[in-house]
Amino acid sequence: MNEQFSSISDEEFFGSADSTTSESGGSNLPTAIATQHKRIYFDAVVATQKLCVQLRESNAGPGDNLKNAIEQVIAALREDERMLMGLANAPYSYVSRNVETDGELFAAISVHGVNVMIYSLKISLDMGVPNIRLPYIGMAGVFYRFGGLGLPEKTLLAAVDQSGAVMEMDALTAQSDSYLEKISISDFHIDSVRYLMTLARENGEVLWQTSTREAMYQYSIVIHMAHEFEKLTHQPAYGKALAPVDAMRKIRDEMNNYFNPEIIKLFFNHLSIYPLGSFVKLSSGETAKVVEVNQHSIIRPTVVIVLDEEGREKVQPVRINLKLKPNLYIRRAVVDPFLTERYIDLF
Repeated sequence: MNEQFSSISDEEFFGSADSTTSESGGSNLPTAIATQHKRIYFDAVVATQKLCVQLRESNAGPGDNLKNAIEQVIAALREDERMLMGLANAPYSYVSRNVETDGELFAAISVHGVNVMIYSLKISLDMGVPNIRLPYIGMAGVFYRFGGLGLPEKTLLAAVDQSGAVMEMDALTAQSDSYLEKISISDFHIDSVRYLMTLARENGEVLWQTSTREAMYQYSIVIHMAHEFEKLTHQPAYGKALAPVDAMRKIRDEMNNYFNPEIIKLFFNHLSIYPLGSFVKLSSGETAKVVEVNQHSIIRPTVVIVLDEEGREKVQPVRINLKLKPNLYIRRAVVDPFLTERYIDLF
């Protein structure tokens, strides 16, 4: 296994834990729901990929299938967010092997966009965003990088693991509007999506002055931060893909200069520095998967221990709520594609 570690002190972000003890075994995500949510995720990737191909090959792109896929994602997130969040944390290679598309998968656009959409919608649902606005937020997340469709196919495919290609693609985000003009969706105001994406690229002074009460700016900032988080944790634009906690730290340190800190804290608290589906090394030396986020104690999520201190697989995974276990804590984050794929269904 190829592990990458990142350490964090208990007090670096927000808060500490309560104290009592609780532990149990195994997964409590029904198999039928897990299977259905996988299909919904992969359907969204396929719908995005097909739209990408249509936009590159013609002057028109019907987006009704993508709209339907986004509505399915919203319904699934309401039902049980864990599988979708875990899939959004999975390596692009895993997603590419599990979807059926015509030709190469533009992971840096299609998979990236679906993951940004999922992160943005998860936070929006937690914030109580009105139902009528959710598809627009989801669509803006998917479309954030569509400007990159103007790049050569070779560059698009390389953007998954070459920093130059990632940065070149980011430089073209403003050109996404030209592709949005080609998209037609029944009973859907695509101009609202364009407006959200324009806000996400606003100048720093405007963004910093935005409060959490200004809805459209708030939505656009969440989308922007979800894009940055997904990019940092999936594509080595800075030399390597970062652990979620390192990505959060980078966002916090760099974006405090031009985003209202109140909104950054909101983003941390709802997505968490140890997101669902990520892996951690515990103070006991054991390795565990994060299966539930404790919003008011985000450094102490509920985990399922999958490897013992010697790195051997647990015969029976052990579920522990770290918020209720004061003597056990997260020592570091672990980035390991093998673990992510091996335990993708474990929640």
